[in-house]
Amino acid sequence: METIPEGLLEFKILEKTIFEALCRVGRELIGDILWEYDLRVLAGRDTREYRMINFGTTTIKTLMGEVSYRRRYYKKKTGGHVYLLDDVLGVSDGYGLISANLAEEIVAECAEKSYRKSAKTISSLTGQSISAMGAWGVVQRFGEKIERQRERLKELEASEIVGQLGNHSSSSLFSEYDEIWLSMQKEERRRKGSPVAQAAKKEGKKPMRIATAYTGWSQGEDGRYRTENKIAYAAFGEAAGFIADFETLLSHHYDMDGVERRVANGDGASWIRTAAAESGAILQLDPYHRSQAIIKGIRDRGGRKRVFDAIRAKDVPKVLSVLADLIAEAENDAERKKIGDLFGYFFKNKDSLLTWQEREIKLPAPPEGIQYRNLGIQESSNCNLITLRMKHRKGSWSKQGGNHMAKMLCLRNTIGLDLIFGLLPAPQAVTPTAEPLSAAQTPMYDGEGYGGEWLHAAMPFEQAFRTNGREAIRRMLRLRPLSDRAFM
Repeated sequence: METIPEGLLEFKILEKTIFEALCRVGRELIGDILWEYDLRVLAGRDTREYRMINFGTTTIKTLMGEVSYRRRYYKKKTGGHVYLLDDVLGVSDGYGLISANLAEEIVAECAEKSYRKSAKTISSLTGQSISAMGAWGVVQRFGEKIERQRERLKELEASEIVGQLGNHSSSSLFSEYDEIWLSMQKEERRRKGSPVAQAAKKEGKKPMRIATAYTGWSQGEDGRYRTENKIAYAAFGEAAGFIADFETLLSHHYDMDGVERRVANGDGASWIRTAAAESGAILQLDPYHRSQAIIKGIRDRGGRKRVFDAIRAKDVPKVLSVLADLIAEAENDAERKKIGDLFGYFFKNKDSLLTWQEREIKLPAPPEGIQYRNLGIQESSNCNLITLRMKHRKGSWSKQGGNHMAKMLCLRNTIGLDLIFGLLPAPQAVTPTAEPLSAAQTPMYDGEGYGGEWLHAAMPFEQAFRTNGREAIRRMLRLRPLSDRAFM
């Protein structure tokens, strides 16, 4: 075997070296292009409204690393100062000193991993180094955007302006509700020994409500059934606010005027009954919770069979009668109490004990390719939506941080993160009052004489290493000023 020449780098080192070099070139190129953009903004601004004052330098974190650039700031006629370049590029409306592309990567990582592991992954796969707290901050700003979108949806609803995200039409709409108990940070925990904590036996935890809606099921080529037009919402807080927010989201995702029947599925909690009543939905007790309650409440297999047989016979009075008999037949007080609790649970939900199919309720015919099946997806959805990220990582949450993460996870796993921002107003652009001036037409001094020095700046890449691409840019600028060029 021939001897390997000395001086050659391992591929791992070579790859990393080239990556860092390209990131460095990319950072320089972005900085130069932003400077040229700033010249265009200067030429195209409304000179009666904005007067250029001076320059400011800032640094923005990108996928290629930190990019430092200079841009002009202006005094507004109405008062205050503004960096017009930041407004035009949408930097001031986004994540502060982090680019949108980098923020999206951070959010995607944080939806799967802890903040610490996400920061480590981002730092190793991009040209940017970020801390765990930096990743946490990005997720909080992302969550704030979702909150602003929610407020925007409420404004549209109050003003009766149509602003649907998807405009999905269906004659039937199915919704399911549940709660997930999550560990809270110290200041958010239930006080140990308080009546509420003792009743729930969940000191240090709070319930996060979660709701899912969909229009039916479709069968794929693999034979598996999937929910169609699914959307989910989760949050800490009072039930009334949660229900209102969920209904607002539904009204902008589905054509609610076309919905003839709604079916709600839950574990019988009072707030779920309220949600179903306010929406006019057919309420049913979740079959999984119903079966689990019977198995946990009745030890004797023969007794369980008698209750299940009564349910299969669709006879609610008989179900209660069988439970009453089992209470009388109980051998001890502990067993009698368990069956008594089960009787109370079923009696409280006797109007919703049977599913809509078991009650033989007719729903409008589904669209072609859509089927109506048994409800009960919420338990499995909880795992994918919330539990894997927020419950089984030995972490604890604040109310605000938990809400931001939960809403982000729900959107990510249903309609996608991008769609929720469709109704947010776009960053306000600086609209020129006339055709942009060319470099030759632009006055040397603006207002009281500030800002003329930009005309004497060197051409781009003047002191940089010359490449074919950079030389092409310089030749284009010599033929036609950048401020006189059209940008998409």
